[in-house]
Amino acid sequence: MSDKKPDAKESKDAKPEGAAEAPKKKGGMKFIAITVALLAIEGGVLFAVFSMGGPKDAQASHVEEPKHDAGNDSCEVQVFNGPLFNDATGINYGFKVEIFVTTKAKHRDAITKKVEDSKAALRAEIAGIWRMASSEDLSDPLFESLRRRIEAKLKERINGEAIGEGEAPTVESAVVISTPAVRQER
Repeated sequence: MSDKKPDAKESKDAKPEGAAEAPKKKGGMKFIAITVALLAIEGGVLFAVFSMGGPKDAQASHVEEPKHDAGNDSCEVQVFNGPLFNDATGINYGFKVEIFVTTKAKHRDAITKKVEDSKAALRAEIAGIWRMASSEDLSDPLFESLRRRIEAKLKERINGEAIGEGEAPTVESAVVISTPAVRQER
């Protein structure tokens, strides 16, 4: 029976001859106790540091908001709404255009009255500016050049004398809204 090989279990358990048994580890409990003690000390120190600072007394106070003056809000007043044409390129193009002016809310009625009183003259001046526009002015997506020219004309015509005791109603800016150009037959 000497031809038999030893089992794998027996070979693992078997120790070489003359070897002494290894001592068992006993430091596991000691390590856990030291770690818990260090964590407790650290927690105590952090608690002490954070409890020292901070606000002592917090007082709530009511802050009064300034009264809102609705008369100084901006508003828009429609000045023109209709078709305008341009044939600067030799081809007649039509545009559906809306023009608004921005002003203070307290001046809305005075501006609206001035626009109504001179509606035909405003329409003629705006149409003239639009007809004289170059193709570059009309191809600008925001119509900045045309807007500035129209705004200057509106300020010239509408801004003016004071009504009564208050300040004069003023046009602050103009807003031009237009559809894309549509070719028109003559």
